[in-house]
Amino acid sequence: MHAPLPQSAPAHVAIIMDGNRRWAARTGAPVIEGYRRGIGALRTTVSAAIDLGVRALTVYGFSTENWRREPGEIAMLMQLCAVFAQSERDSLTRQGVRVRVLGDIEPFAFPARAGLRALMRATQRNGRLTLNLALNYSGRAEILHAVKSIAFEVARGTLDANAVDEELFRSRLYEPQTPDPDLLIRTGGDFRISNFLLYQLAYTELVTLPVLWPDFGAEHFARAVHDFTERERRFGR
Repeated sequence: MHAPLPQSAPAHVAIIMDGNRRWAARTGAPVIEGYRRGIGALRTTVSAAIDLGVRALTVYGFSTENWRREPGEIAMLMQLCAVFAQSERDSLTRQGVRVRVLGDIEPFAFPARAGLRALMRATQRNGRLTLNLALNYSGRAEILHAVKSIAFEVARGTLDANAVDEELFRSRLYEPQTPDPDLLIRTGGDFRISNFLLYQLAYTELVTLPVLWPDFGAEHFARAVHDFTERERRFGR
């Protein structure tokens, strides 16, 4: 087990879990095996985050753009969501992990939707680590959701437009209680944020690793966190 990190360690880590399909192509495995291994990497990462004292972990699991993929792959992802929600429930509960979902899972297949909601209910009292699953998520859609919410109240006359400030805007985001990420890790070697947490990443430190997500392990997580602790955060100062 890793020793807890100093106070300069990130309280909130976000991860773009990229490379499942590339891993399958490189290894000659079916695409579904890449995603299965990806679930294993997430399991390992949750444990590593707890060991290092991280309080919140937000992972990009399914973007709104992913609906453009082949119907067979989407069906497979829905099935894996349902399997994850059921198979990981006891382990996450034992570890004190509270699961929340960012995004609109209403369009998901019923087993996935029901399983995820049951997982959130089962873990809602846990407080060791918050695991935010970004599913059917888009950073632009989240911002638009907040804008529409505020505009509706202003039009109805229940909110003064002059009262709209950053704090109020933040309160209309999907998960306003979670602080902005201190660190964003992207696997797979690409250098882009892919419509992820566009509002929240304003001053987040970025680490990009060449490792594909199914091969991501505790040592990669610890290395990224150590990299973070070596940086000086100036927040525009």
